[in-house]
Amino acid sequence: MFHVGFDSIALKKALPGEEESGKPSVFKAFLGASVTTTHANFDAKYDADLSRIFKELGISRRKLIYKGAHLLKQTKEKSENIIYKLLDELEPSISHIDLYCAFYSREYISIFGQAQGQRLEPMKFIEKNQNSFDHICLWWYWRTYRNIENNNEFHVDHFEGKSTPAWRELRDNNVDFDVYFSGGECNHLISLSDLVLKLIQVFHFGTVDERSLAHPILRKCSGYDRKVRSHNLGKMGWIIRATAPDIPLDMDVTPYLKHPIYFIAWTPQAPRERVKPSFEWSKFYNTVVQKAIETKGCVKFLDFDADMLIWNENDFIIPWCDVDVEHVKLLDNMGFEAMPKVVSIEKLSKLKV
Repeated sequence: MFHVGFDSIALKKALPGEEESGKPSVFKAFLGASVTTTHANFDAKYDADLSRIFKELGISRRKLIYKGAHLLKQTKEKSENIIYKLLDELEPSISHIDLYCAFYSREYISIFGQAQGQRLEPMKFIEKNQNSFDHICLWWYWRTYRNIENNNEFHVDHFEGKSTPAWRELRDNNVDFDVYFSGGECNHLISLSDLVLKLIQVFHFGTVDERSLAHPILRKCSGYDRKVRSHNLGKMGWIIRATAPDIPLDMDVTPYLKHPIYFIAWTPQAPRERVKPSFEWSKFYNTVVQKAIETKGCVKFLDFDADMLIWNENDFIIPWCDVDVEHVKLLDNMGFEAMPKVVSIEKLSKLKV
């Protein structure tokens, strides 16, 4: 079986010169990565190799699975060495790494052609659709390898956005995949894809194109010359038409969400964005993520406005403090069907799922 993990970011690079506003000019592109393995024990190998690398470098391992931002925050300039060492160690277990980019050398991109229709400048188009590029990478991978690889298991970091022809092609062909909230922290393949993206984001230089994207990997990692494959999804008109939203309605990713979902009910007294970076290193947060990894689920901060439409009885809500306990009781009293189980952090760690 082929196991594939996907992640994506919006790549931003400062350009020489300034705009009329006096701000530096910025180049933007979609950037995605996928890692493919047929190794049955890939997760265990990732874990053992990362532990050994941390021990060699004298670093305390604070996470079971690292997304790029967490690795850079903890290990700082050592993170480069860690990612390269991990890629080298995992190379025999990796079938191939695919890199995807999309940038546009045209005046505008047409969207919502089946409705009122709009035209967006390329930079604005990327800004508005940067949270949906994962499904474009998945779509292109499926089209590229569907006659070569059989029995694929796709793991995709959470994405959202308006409906595209590419999305409906995946849906109508019954392509099976799992979508993970916080995938870079809960799934080993998505984590490695995210680390590859971070490597490119930090160390790529020069013109962005399908050839140059692989340079940060190839210049220091042996064995990947024939394993890194790059795809430019912004070149061909038919690909742009397939990947631009043509209906102003959201894609419904609910049927593909990976369960169990561990919802963290957290109402901090300080502004959430200010304290969230610290909270993500807390024992509470790490315990929830560990349980998600053990049960092959994922983690999400509870959204009282929308999550009642995606949860099921196999999921869990873990309140942070007394205020959150009361908030969750209000949800329970509303009589939702398939309400997740509410458990304390103490009981969660002992829970058998």
